[in-house]
Amino acid sequence: MRLATLLVLTFASALSAATFYVDPAKGKASNNGSKSAPWSTLEEVVNGGGLRDVKPGDTILLRDGMHGRVVFSGANDDFVTIAADEGCRPKLSYLEITSGKKWHIKGLTISASFGEPYDGAMLKFADGGDSDEIIVEDCFVYGALDASSWTAEQWMKCNSGITMGRHGKGHVVRNCYVMNTRFGINLCAEDSICEGNIVSHFSGDGIRTTRDGQVVQHNVIRNVCVSAKDGDDNHDDAIQCFLFNKGTGTVRNVTIRENLIIMRESEELPWPAPMQAVGCFDGPLIGFLVEGNVINTSHWHGVTLFDAQDCKILSNVAYTQWTEEKLRPWVQLGGKDKGEIKGNTVKDNYAYTFDLKADKDVVAENNKVVTEEIYNKRREELLKLINEKYGDVHPAAGFRRVGLEKPRWLEGRVVDGEDGKVIDSVQASLNQGRLIVLFVFTHDEKDKRGTDACTEFEREVLDDEQVGKLLDDCATIGVQLGDDLPKEVRKRYGISKSPGVVILNPDGTEAWSGKPSNAKALIKKLESAKEDLAGG
Repeated sequence: MRLATLLVLTFASALSAATFYVDPAKGKASNNGSKSAPWSTLEEVVNGGGLRDVKPGDTILLRDGMHGRVVFSGANDDFVTIAADEGCRPKLSYLEITSGKKWHIKGLTISASFGEPYDGAMLKFADGGDSDEIIVEDCFVYGALDASSWTAEQWMKCNSGITMGRHGKGHVVRNCYVMNTRFGINLCAEDSICEGNIVSHFSGDGIRTTRDGQVVQHNVIRNVCVSAKDGDDNHDDAIQCFLFNKGTGTVRNVTIRENLIIMRESEELPWPAPMQAVGCFDGPLIGFLVEGNVINTSHWHGVTLFDAQDCKILSNVAYTQWTEEKLRPWVQLGGKDKGEIKGNTVKDNYAYTFDLKADKDVVAENNKVVTEEIYNKRREELLKLINEKYGDVHPAAGFRRVGLEKPRWLEGRVVDGEDGKVIDSVQASLNQGRLIVLFVFTHDEKDKRGTDACTEFEREVLDDEQVGKLLDDCATIGVQLGDDLPKEVRKRYGISKSPGVVILNPDGTEAWSGKPSNAKALIKKLESAKEDLAGG
């Protein structure tokens, strides 16, 4: 009888759950949040008290456009979901859940580049009060899409990615893409999970674990930059563990499992820097499990645990492709005289050396010297496992888990009255033997349905797989229409007052301009322009 009652209550709860819609393009703050009468932006919903209408179990779906800077709090008996609507890419300049319980944030794009500058993390939660079970999933968090021209100082002062605060338990950061940040993901709440994330291009630490019971697994951490010789005194780690209150207490029962760590994916990346891989230096560390991680770095610290007690280091691979350097990653049990080092097991690992003498009774079995073949095999197996669990392409970022990102439509995307910016972007792409494609857009024009015409065009035409392959061979530049776009730029590059595409020859002369009705039409124009170029 009790089971039947429970099933009825669960079914009734599911039936009563509501879905609200938020649409910057056609929504109004005075609407009721329904699909046909959506609210305007998430910032306006929060600041106007609209969350009072949202009950436990409800869902808020965000459509394309800018949703502002959002800070809120609140406790729920059942999860409230704030997510991207199907096929949409909602954007926020900042998101913070100061305190809260049972919130699920999914599929949002958050970047400090969308608003006024500020310091610190771009997505922060559970740092201001009582909190439990906050899930952040499938989000794209970045300082800027293109950081290739950043100075060392800009890298050291840029925003961090995600901060899980110290309050509560049971939080999750899952399958988020964190790019071009100071620190990637900071974990400060007990018994929480950080899994399936990508931390790409960072100048501090990739992931920081600081409290008991945390699980850090299946993450890809790659491309550290800026070192001591550039003025940065941070000792960069892919995964670092230290005491939340440094110098007192212990850290217990942390799991660091099956993470892929790559110091640098290309020698052409600016500001190269060394990186410690798994560095847990502030103990005592009790009951740690470090298992199945695959590491490629030029540093001594492949896997290092200090003041470890009853810890296990199992089946890790620590390799370096930078053989011209003297540094070779090791597996080490070390100490800072903060506690007795005892009861540890180190088995089935591959590294260059094993420094385990700090634990005189360590169980050390089947540890071998690493080879390139072993590294490549284990890397391939681990990447396959991670891709199967979380997907090989990130749903919000659109990038793969490994390999340098190819952001498109970056240079000149926002003009902001800087008369030379667009001109310089085009000039820099001239005479390189490839077509130059401009995507000219505005977020003011609406189509017949009242939706953002350029967002629809970008999704339905420019994001086509075959279009993307053709554009990979072109220089691609975004140009935002507006009153601040100089007439000289419009005239020189054939830019009209409506959104569309301009295809330029390598010398800057126009090959074609217009607004293709669909992906096939644009493919035809691009192929024709390429054929003309090949024919001289």
